[in-house]
Amino acid sequence: MNFKTLLPLLACLLLPAGAYSQAPSAQALVAACARCHGPDGNSPGNYPSLARQNMEYTAKQLRDFKAGTRKDIQMTAMVGVLTEENIVALSKFYAGENLSRPRGIDKDLAAQGKKLAAELKCASCHQKNYRGKKEVPRLSRQKRVYLVKQMKDYRDGKRTNDNGIKTPEITNLTDEQIKVLSHYLAGK
Repeated sequence: MNFKTLLPLLACLLLPAGAYSQAPSAQALVAACARCHGPDGNSPGNYPSLARQNMEYTAKQLRDFKAGTRKDIQMTAMVGVLTEENIVALSKFYAGENLSRPRGIDKDLAAQGKKLAAELKCASCHQKNYRGKKEVPRLSRQKRVYLVKQMKDYRDGKRTNDNGIKTPEITNLTDEQIKVLSHYLAGK
C-alpha cells in the first residue's frame, strides 16, 4: 500500500478536534479516493466509477471492506480509518455526482449482451434501466473492465458479500457471456 495514497485521508482524519467544527467534509474525504475513483466519482482508469451509485450500496460496500467481508488490499487499507459518519458522507457525495458514459463499447457485443441480460432477467434485481435500487448496485455506465472482474469474481466464488443472491444467475456464465454483458451494461 502506498503511503502517499493514504496521506490526504489521514491528514483530514487526524487533525485535532478543534480544527473542525464538525467531521471532515465529503470533499476532504474524497481527496483520498480521487486517485482511483476520480474527483467526481468518474474513474479515470479501470477502477469502478462511484458517481450516481446508490448511496445504500456504496455504504454497504465500504462497511464490508472495513469488516473484511469484501476483500481488496487497497480498499481495506483505505476504509480502515473511516468512521460511520465518513462512510455516510462519502456515499451521499458520490450518489449526487453526475456519471459519464464509458468509451470503447462494441455495439454488436452490446446487442448480444442485451439479449443475454433479458434471458437472465438481470433487470428483476437491477431494475429495467440497470440503475439498481438501495443496496442493489447501479450497473449502467459502469467501467467495463470492472464489470468483467466483478462478474468473474462472483462466478468463481472470490466475491461473496452479496449473501448468495447473484450466485445462481452468474455461476454458469462463460467468459464470452460476461464480455457481452459488460459491453451492454457499460453502454446502457
